Amino acid sequence: MPGAMSASPEHRRERRGSFHVRTSVAGKRAPPSLVLVYCIGAIALLASVGRTLAPKEELCLGSFWCISLTSVACKPQGIKYELHTLPVDANAVTDGDTITVYVNMANHPESGNVPHAVCKTAIERTKACAAKNYQGAHSSQKIILDAGYRQVPSMRGEQVLAKKYRIRLRGIDAPESLMPYGKEAKEELVRLVQGKSLKISIHDSDRYGRLVGDVGCNGVSVQEHMLKKGLAWHYTAYDHRMELSKWENQARVSRTGLWASPDPEKPWEWRKKKSIGTM
Repeated sequence: MPGAMSASPEHRRERRGSFHVRTSVAGKRAPPSLVLVYCIGAIALLASVGRTLAPKEELCLGSFWCISLTSVACKPQGIKYELHTLPVDANAVTDGDTITVYVNMANHPESGNVPHAVCKTAIERTKACAAKNYQGAHSSQKIILDAGYRQVPSMRGEQVLAKKYRIRLRGIDAPESLMPYGKEAKEELVRLVQGKSLKISIHDSDRYGRLVGDVGCNGVSVQEHMLKKGLAWHYTAYDHRMELSKWENQARVSRTGLWASPDPEKPWEWRKKKSIGTM
């Protein structure tokens, strides 16, 4: 017979043997198992979802796999930027809810926006201080101050260019200085922040030009501290966070601070009376 039909049985067996060899080799190079494919797909899915989930979300992959995800670089909603201050001076505390801080421009979000003239003058002042040319240093400092900046000593004693900010503690209202517990509120805030570097999460600014933010001091929430000490109210007209109400209520129940009085006057009502001249 012509073609394949004329091949001898021995030849056909030989060709079948080579076919089995080829399929055996191909089997060794077979695609990865389905389990491996699923694992790779799950990893890719986790990487994608992890970027969008809020901290501590749970992702379920099928009926039995539930994985807790944490977003590493998730900025809380509403925060515009963060400030890391130089150590706070005692005189920087105006009252129980307002602090004046200086921020090193080298670590500031607006570091690239410092006017060239200010940077140049700061360098000149540093040289004048090193040469003990105090008159020249004073003149340079005045130019820097007029531009809204200041040179202050860092923790290592170096002169650094800093910008001044007034910070209003977000969500609380402390007694005014002439009110009962006004002095105690200021003294407690000084005790907490004096000499410390603060981390401030800026949310907004108020009509007085102050930045409104949450203030952290060595891992402690300053607002939480003042509320639990009974030296501030939760300012519910501008802030509705439940944790602030909880901290205030703890002080109320234990009659701590100003809550030792049966009916302490609210600072916003005190200011209103003062503004209309009824005090």
